Amino acid sequence: MLYITSGSLLPVFCVVEHKESPLERERREEHAEFVLIKRDLLFNQLIEMALLTLGYSHSSAAQAKGSIQVGKWNPVPLSCVTDAPDATVADMLQDVHHVITLKIQLHSCPKLEDLPPEQWSHSTVRNALKELLKDMNQSTLAKECPLSQVRPPPHTHTHTHTHTINFRKT
Repeated sequence: MLYITSGSLLPVFCVVEHKESPLERERREEHAEFVLIKRDLLFNQLIEMALLTLGYSHSSAAQAKGSIQVGKWNPVPLSCVTDAPDATVADMLQDVHHVITLKIQLHSCPKLEDLPPEQWSHSTVRNALKELLKDMNQSTLAKECPLSQVRPPPHTHTHTHTHTINFRKT
């Protein structure tokens, strides 16, 4: 196994976990891989930089929570690791980076633009659409999606009924 310990970068193993809702206890793993983090980065910016490096958006990074897990120990929230506002990633992880995992929790339903394209799935698209429909009323949807009618393609008709959705602009 190769560890990069010199130079300006430090490898950090990251596991990004996602909860569908704050009430859900079980997490499912979304993303797990090493990221190279600048040694002189402030430790309190570690979660944001790791997520940005993995392709997540600034809004996802801003809402994320993180913890450090050493080996098989229980994870410790990053806020409990140090009180020093000027501590760097090198100060905190230099001697232990090869045995730690940075666990990042995303608690809100992800927006498609917040996920790297390779992580899009049917359930992710469906959940994003549900959130959109919950958040927007008919007039807002009409502005975002200026359709006068939505009809299924002719080859999909199995019944004689045609369903039409009318959006009215207000």
